[in-house]
Amino acid sequence: MTEVSSTSTGKTAVQKPRPASGCLMAWGFAFSLGLAFFFIACAGLLGFILGRGNPLMDHGPGVAVLDVRDELLDERRILEDLESLTDDPDTKALVVRVDSPGGVITVVEEIYKDLQRTAEDGIPVIASMGSTAASGGYYVCLAAQRIYANNSSLTGSIGVLTEYTSASELFQKIGVRLETIKTGEFKGIGSLNEPLTDRQREHLQTVMTDFHEQFMKTVQEERKLSPEKVRELSDGRMFTGRQALELGLVDAVGDLKDAIHCAAEAAGLDTPPRVIRVSEKHIPFWTFLDRLGADPASAFMRRGFVPKYLMR
Repeated sequence: MTEVSSTSTGKTAVQKPRPASGCLMAWGFAFSLGLAFFFIACAGLLGFILGRGNPLMDHGPGVAVLDVRDELLDERRILEDLESLTDDPDTKALVVRVDSPGGVITVVEEIYKDLQRTAEDGIPVIASMGSTAASGGYYVCLAAQRIYANNSSLTGSIGVLTEYTSASELFQKIGVRLETIKTGEFKGIGSLNEPLTDRQREHLQTVMTDFHEQFMKTVQEERKLSPEKVRELSDGRMFTGRQALELGLVDAVGDLKDAIHCAAEAAGLDTPPRVIRVSEKHIPFWTFLDRLGADPASAFMRRGFVPKYLMR
């Protein structure tokens, strides 16, 4: 603000405006705060660049880890992750971390075969068992050149099963009658409104026996065990990791780090190696529904009541 004052000589003097001290202080504080944030951001960026796991710096050959967990009802996510890892030129070896009780036979078989192809392509494949790698979970491990189990891992359960739900008595009580038109005695086995006949049950047993024979043959070939030994172990029993080692079902007792170390050595990498994992993906809601089925209600019915042939 310009101030005007009179001097003793009668002349008017014009004084220059004085800066507002409060405004200068505010600007100074804002500048200091901005500078502090700038330095903090620079320090954080530098730490990110120099830190582990940064895509700008964390590169070079390493061991990929593929997670196979929970009940195996759909192979798509696992096979997508496997493809993503094996397509990475930095992947020199693969550790399959299995923490699963098994699942649908065909799903398990597809995962097993893709892992076999990975090994045939020259990438060492090592299996590491988590808390549970039983039945179909164990079948997946059989594709590996070496299997590690923790002492407390639960494995084995070599066998198959199928489950059917019959609601015929319930329908009778509530007055609902469902009619089925079919072309043969064995068509429509497992329908909710029809209990299994003796001949249908006998036929299903032959199907399950064939699945079981395939499972035992894979164990025999991959673990180099005699048919008699495998048949003795294939009655559905569970084993601890320590028991499995004594029985020849696994190669060593060890944790995930031991398996990664083994994979690195098989690939000729320095230890400890760089570990490569698939980034967590956010699945769009509609994709999630598609994987369940177009209609969540019908998907629930299908999962709950449609017969499934399981390694579980």
